[in-house]
Amino acid sequence: MRIRRTFSQEFKKETAEAVISGKAVPLELSRKYGISSVIISRWKKEYYAGKFFENKSQDYARFEIRVKELERMVGRLTMENDTLKEIIKLVEPQKKQMPQIFTSADWEILKRGADK
Repeated sequence: MRIRRTFSQEFKKETAEAVISGKAVPLELSRKYGISSVIISRWKKEYYAGKFFENKSQDYARFEIRVKELERMVGRLTMENDTLKEIIKLVEPQKKQMPQIFTSADWEILKRGADK
């Protein structure tokens, strides 16, 4: 017969935060700790419900969860923004070398060059 294991509230909270933040996948944690992924999903739902926040109202817990989600989103968007700025720095010199607007005179020059 299998012995029922119990886990501390702190462990459950850390596991749920790892899954929610994307640092770990439920299957990965399931294998690491020998826990069913269903239990990890339950902990995640309990985390969103505010169960792991001691002596705090449900509304406060929800706001705290929302703040963490928004902080993660700001971090992700900041990284994307920085990446796009670097791409622009790389592409900008190439764009300046190529003319963007063709006039009829430019078109005639290109046509003559192609005919030769």
